[in-house]
Amino acid sequence: MKKIFLFSLICSGILVFSCTKNSIVPPYTPPVTANFTVTSMNHTKDTVNMGDTIYLDVVGTMYDTLNVYAYLTAKSSAAGSPVYSYGSSSSPVKLKCVLGSKNATGMNPWTSTIMLTGLTSIANSKLTISGNFIYQLSLSSEGGGLASAADAGVVNKTVFIQ
Repeated sequence: MKKIFLFSLICSGILVFSCTKNSIVPPYTPPVTANFTVTSMNHTKDTVNMGDTIYLDVVGTMYDTLNVYAYLTAKSSAAGSPVYSYGSSSSPVKLKCVLGSKNATGMNPWTSTIMLTGLTSIANSKLTISGNFIYQLSLSSEGGGLASAADAGVVNKTVFIQ
């Protein structure tokens, strides 16, 4: 009985002294300042014919991002024409992204081609396309964010319809 009591006393002592009563976690320093960027959004042709499909090539970088969503708005210069929306802020369209190999900063370059149909129905007009991109990080607790498309400081892209 003495041996069992001594053994349980030693085990409980080890358990009490092995548990740390405080926890000091070092501050977290993220490896990159921005998890996601959109560096450019270009249309393949500045002038298209009526009925043509417009292709937008989007390029950016991502670090810890799994999913990329987009919503685009296209406004026509023609009087009375509706505003075309590709997705919305409440239900954006998931993009299929092609990832490249990591660059020197540890970021993954990505590209995506977005096909816009049904926009080129009015001749002698121009379309102004603006884009917003939403990203979702790999952990749901990390949330996500929003990045606007910009190419050399120009957010809106203009396509002429002939």
